[in-house]
Amino acid sequence: MTLMSNYNIFLKKGNCSYCNNTGVIQRKYSGENLCPECFQKNIEKIIYKTISKYNMLKPKERIIVALSGGKDSIALLHNLKIIQDRTHNSKPIIALIIDEGIKEYREKCVKKAKQFCNKNNIESKVISFKDKIGKTLDEIINIKKKTPDYKYACNYCATIRRRLLNDGAKELGGTVLAMGHNLTDFAETYLMNILYKRLDIIANQYISKEENSNINQFYIKKISPLLRIPEEEIFLYANIKKLDYYPSHCPYREKDPIIRKRVLDFIQDCKKYSPEIEFNLLNGFLELSKTLYYHREKIDYNLCQRCGYPCGNGKICTYCSYFQEFSQ
Repeated sequence: MTLMSNYNIFLKKGNCSYCNNTGVIQRKYSGENLCPECFQKNIEKIIYKTISKYNMLKPKERIIVALSGGKDSIALLHNLKIIQDRTHNSKPIIALIIDEGIKEYREKCVKKAKQFCNKNNIESKVISFKDKIGKTLDEIINIKKKTPDYKYACNYCATIRRRLLNDGAKELGGTVLAMGHNLTDFAETYLMNILYKRLDIIANQYISKEENSNINQFYIKKISPLLRIPEEEIFLYANIKKLDYYPSHCPYREKDPIIRKRVLDFIQDCKKYSPEIEFNLLNGFLELSKTLYYHREKIDYNLCQRCGYPCGNGKICTYCSYFQEFSQ
């Protein structure tokens, strides 16, 4: 489904399944009709129930929210702020913004993110690729695209961004890092991992995995309260609530022929015939990740000789290899 700038394009004739108001949003996967007011209340209920079902938060967590300025992270921060305000003696939320250095696009995203934080009295911190790596993502791509081992922008960005979010959240004293990944993201990532037979990654992504002190010294706990909400519903919610976000996607994702985008296109095409397909993929992920986590043999890993983080079978982790290459 194409994301339109005006959510009214999604309103259909009919009565709300809950309050009998007219002008409704049709949920094909459930058969529900929801007026805008009931729809936004339902989205918030799903978020709160997801947090509760998977024990994502404890009362005294120090929540760091990965904030991009897009609809997903803005909607997530909006709801976590409401939860925090209602929780006795809760610690203030901090928004962590990563500036990859993508000309115009990221500048506008960061601006929207900071404006939202200022408006809602939320502390924010910006960490940039330039400061930490020595190069912006644009500069990295300009260097690498001339070499035979060039990878698409997402490969460099994902590795560096993940590390900066993790380390930044720990430096801010966070106990949990909240990510804006929605149902569509989970379905897309799971199908990609299946296609590449990344069973160890699927096992490691098990949501309810046991606490591991050896791993916890490196990685902060991550949660995704939007995991049961399709992307188009986050879009509708953000517009109904009039949340001010930056609407465009990353230009590298749009122009690079990455497999992730092709997988997403495939899922969107399947939804035309099976509207529940994303939920099926999510449930498949939840079941398979649990099975693999408990029954697949754990693989030993080395520690990076530079930063001390786990790095598979190599001596230097991917992040540090990029750092050594781009910080010169």
